[in-house]
Amino acid sequence: MGELMTVKDYAQQIAEAIATVVKIDVEIADHNLMRIAGTGRYHKGVGQSMDRQGYVYQEVLRTGHQFVIETPGIHPLCAPCKARGNCSEKYEVVSPINVDDKAVGAIGLICFTEAQAKLIQENQHSYLIFLTKMAETIALKMKEQEFLAGLVSANHYLNSIIDCLEEGLITVDLEGNVLHYNQAAKRMFSGNLLTPKSQLKSLFSAQIVSDILGVGNNIDEVIEREVHIETKKNRVQMVLRALPIDSAEGVKSIGITLRPIDEIGRIVHRLSLQDAGYTIDDFLGVSDTIHQVRERAKEVAVSKSTVLIRGESGTGKEMLARSIHNLSSRQQGMFVAINCTAIPETLLESELFGYEEGAFTGARKGGKIGKFELANKGTLFLDEIGDMPLFLQAKILRVLQERQIERVGGMAPIPVDVRVIAATHRNLEEMMAKGEFREDLYYRINVIPIDIKPLRERKEDLQVLCEHFIKDYNRQLNKDVQFMTEGFRKKLYDYTWPGNVRELQNIVEFAMNLAKDSTLTEDYLSPRLKTIEIQTNLNEFNLEKVERETILRCYQTFGTGVQGKEKAAKALGIGIATLYRKLARYNIE
Repeated sequence: MGELMTVKDYAQQIAEAIATVVKIDVEIADHNLMRIAGTGRYHKGVGQSMDRQGYVYQEVLRTGHQFVIETPGIHPLCAPCKARGNCSEKYEVVSPINVDDKAVGAIGLICFTEAQAKLIQENQHSYLIFLTKMAETIALKMKEQEFLAGLVSANHYLNSIIDCLEEGLITVDLEGNVLHYNQAAKRMFSGNLLTPKSQLKSLFSAQIVSDILGVGNNIDEVIEREVHIETKKNRVQMVLRALPIDSAEGVKSIGITLRPIDEIGRIVHRLSLQDAGYTIDDFLGVSDTIHQVRERAKEVAVSKSTVLIRGESGTGKEMLARSIHNLSSRQQGMFVAINCTAIPETLLESELFGYEEGAFTGARKGGKIGKFELANKGTLFLDEIGDMPLFLQAKILRVLQERQIERVGGMAPIPVDVRVIAATHRNLEEMMAKGEFREDLYYRINVIPIDIKPLRERKEDLQVLCEHFIKDYNRQLNKDVQFMTEGFRKKLYDYTWPGNVRELQNIVEFAMNLAKDSTLTEDYLSPRLKTIEIQTNLNEFNLEKVERETILRCYQTFGTGVQGKEKAAKALGIGIATLYRKLARYNIE
């Protein structure tokens, strides 16, 4: 229920109008018996309480009905009044002001002369109707005021909600004139570019404006475009979405939303399965080498420097990269992985850097964002960087140095804040010697090297890895395997694991599918592990394997320092330079 006080100025106008017409004083009180309007001798009392004299008003407010006092000062209602028996009032007519069937105030005609009293007494019915209509007029004004206040409140609330949006929101009419925008949109544009008098053509290119305005011709039309906006700090890529705003009169305006592309990437990352991600504790193993890898990952996660992960295929290079990302301050950003060998050379550049509309035949309308932009504020994982073509290596080097990219077919540089983690199974030192890998890029990505040893060199990790995979496939396959026979375990230990952890997972999954009880036996092994004796005998005659193992034992015997290397070279009967080459060739540290 509204308060009569909110329309006190209007009530005073009504009181003065009535008094002017009927030549009788008027006073109006609210439900608290506060005089909010008055004429004549009551005018000075506006704003004062009537609780010690307005006994008729109290009764009207209590009953919600009109009341007539023909003998003020003598009437029973006047009993508590100090002026009883000596009242200056000659006649009173009081009517309630009802809102939603409840009295919120009262309006009264007060006579101070016998002539006034006689006039009202002779025309009492007409005055009662008149006073009722005046009361209804004030009540309607209250309802109107309440409705307008509700509109103002709702409008303020709606604007507050719109301003809370992270998306920029702009509405325009069908001619492209800006009607409204929220604070996010205001922040996106530099200077005073966006104002209530702005036009679309001052904000976007002619083609984008044409596409937006075209939405107004079809109620079902929705467009999405990628646009560039020059902010106060830099040039930002946005996803623009425009759709018609339907009304009772049809489409009269268009809504436009803007959201930074890197922000979309972060949302996708948080909601996607990869956000479950990996922690460094998921990088399983009990060997010293795995312990060292985990510790190194924790140390480098806080850094912004480039990381180079080296290891054979299947050792978990991408898992380690994701773990580093999830440990870092960039964990809310995207982790974007790209395998440099899985994408043809002709497409790799556009995948990494994106392209503008019309950059080449077949380029999609609106262009395409590249992996570097997608990973902005996050991490880009370049898997098998050793297989990247030389011309792209130069571009990658430039991005790492200048922190900006250029799309294929683009003219303006785009700043990016990306941490690069690279990985390879290849010997980059040998590739540099052959001119297959840029030396400057090698030193740029090899800032923080991390080596993951192959599984055959850390077989103490087999047990914990097997237990993890068994537990995982128990859940997936609805099995209850708890044990491995000694024969099953020995076959795993005797195998050389050319496919490393990925191959081990494959072997365990194969065995779990065949398992009929709670124990894995040799019968459940894949055929290639059952012929392990033949493989072992053949490996004994592999010269490279024998040489590597010999150098490794010698290297470990004499130590890793300069003097240790000199002693190792002497013991092997080779020069120190030859030893360095072989250490690099066999990836021995």
